[in-house]
Amino acid sequence: MARPTVAEISLSALRHNCRTLQSLLPAGASIFGVVKANGYGHGAVPVAKTLFEAGASMLGVASVEEGIELREAAVSGPALVLGDVDADMAAEAQAHRLSAVLFRADQIELFARVGEAAGRPFPVHIKVDTGMGRIGFFPEEMGAVIDRLCAEKAIAVEGFMTHLSSADGFESADRDFTRSQLRRFETAAGAVRAAFGEAVAVHALNSAGLLAYREFAFDMARPGIALYGSLPAEGLGADLGLQPVMRLVSRIVSLKKMPSGHPVSYGRLFSRPEPRDIAVVPVGYADGYPRRLTNAAWMGVLGHRAPVAGRVCMDMTMLDVTGIPGVRIGSEVVIMGEGGPTADALAALAGTIPYELLTQVGRRIPRRPVA
Repeated sequence: MARPTVAEISLSALRHNCRTLQSLLPAGASIFGVVKANGYGHGAVPVAKTLFEAGASMLGVASVEEGIELREAAVSGPALVLGDVDADMAAEAQAHRLSAVLFRADQIELFARVGEAAGRPFPVHIKVDTGMGRIGFFPEEMGAVIDRLCAEKAIAVEGFMTHLSSADGFESADRDFTRSQLRRFETAAGAVRAAFGEAVAVHALNSAGLLAYREFAFDMARPGIALYGSLPAEGLGADLGLQPVMRLVSRIVSLKKMPSGHPVSYGRLFSRPEPRDIAVVPVGYADGYPRRLTNAAWMGVLGHRAPVAGRVCMDMTMLDVTGIPGVRIGSEVVIMGEGGPTADALAALAGTIPYELLTQVGRRIPRRPVA
């Protein structure tokens, strides 16, 4: 028997978002769908299959383990491991036909050794750090990297990439820095293609980049959060009609009329001088519903807004449903999505970003794909 809290995943909304983003790109450029972190919390396998059906050319996962999960579910299309592929996992990546990001010099010898042992060149996407300050070679290192790779027959340079640090910023300094990143990347990409051919897939744009800098679309764009119907920054892409993919729903499991002044939940942070109808919903911070939403958020109940009453608990949250007609035990509650607050709105209330909110929806909440 499952708890009544379920994450409904709209595959039609996901297809709509993928095709909408694809429509923004020039002819010849494609969508690289980022499905890491369990498909941003939506369920990696159904998300991956749907994105390929919608026209995505490649998927991105964070680890070899995430890539193997897709392969074991018969997702056979191109997939790139965006994080580290170390000596323990490189052979597994090769065996499961996963490409790897090359961002350290010592990886060249490792990947070449694995490619030789497998009798098939190890596929890599070279990553250059144009300003993110995370993983990747500096542009001035690329000449030496290219020379080493040209001497390695057991490595196949499949792609070339960078990551934007400030594409979601609206200040002139952010825009200038992002364009500087993209121009540096464009120059480096020319050298990579001169060495390894025009078939090398060049990609740089994340969701914010795709929405604001698509003149630098190159061969692929790598949207993540926008695929799932949230915006990378407030207002950025608001006119596109992107649709939230996740709808988090539950049901009322307790309904009590609290006497005047009776406190609700830990710390007695909620009490009212008049009697209140208090409902209990089986979702809490162990499910990824942030404790910071205490006395701040609301959920949809029978078409009405029911405010969170008191501190969010590990497994339960209370709502003030006073005055909502027809409310009873078993009434549906929309925690997030159509009929309730959006992930973007909840993230703003919690002082975080929708990326964090969606990826932290707990695994004990079943994902239920719907057409």
